[in-house]
Order: sequence, then structure tokens, then C-alpha cells
Amino acid sequence: MDFDECACSGKSLARLLRPAIMGTLAKGGAHGYELAQRLREMKMFAGDLPDHAGLYRALNHMEQEGYLVSRWDTEHAGPARKIFKLTSAGRACLAQWRETLRGYRQGLDELLRLLGRAR
Repeated sequence: MDFDECACSGKSLARLLRPAIMGTLAKGGAHGYELAQRLREMKMFAGDLPDHAGLYRALNHMEQEGYLVSRWDTEHAGPARKIFKLTSAGRACLAQWRETLRGYRQGLDELLRLLGRAR
């Protein structure tokens, strides 16, 4: 049985896109393609670029919610690029994500112990 496309492969972690975006932007502002390249390096994306439409949709929602701000970069050659940065509300949300994910990790550790005993 091939589990490559099964949820059990862990390749579908779309709900973690938002904290991944925030964590990446905590290091500094980035435009969408640059952000996608940084996210690609994360193990949870398995070396694939995140879906661009989903990434931009998340960025726009997060900006509307006040977690990000953007500005147009017209200083470089080529077309203008929208640069996204975290706001103070975004940093507070990121701190909450950290706590939430720590709780998830504790739950996952407990589940892994249970699965380790299952034969």
C-alpha cells in the first residue's frame, strides 16, 4: 500500500501555514515568492512550494485581521513586489501559536508513547 498521498504521510499540514508564515516573517519582511521559498525549506512542506493561491489568500486574510502590514517595493528592477511584515498584533498571535503548538506537541508525545506500546 502506498501512503505517499495519505494524511498519515504528514504532507498535508495546511493548518500550520499561518504560524509558519508568521515565524518566517518574524525574521524580517518578505514578498510572497521569497516567503514561499523560505517555507519550502521547512520539513513540513517536504521540499514543495506551498500552493501560491493558498499562500496569498492566507497573507491577505492575515493582513485584513491586522497581523501583517504590506508595502509595495518599487526600488528594485522588475515589477513591484508586495513586502509583508508582522505587526505587534501578529507578534502576539505568534506567541499564542507557540503556546498552542507546545500543547499539541505534548499531546503528540503522549500519542506516540501510546502507539509505541501498540503492536
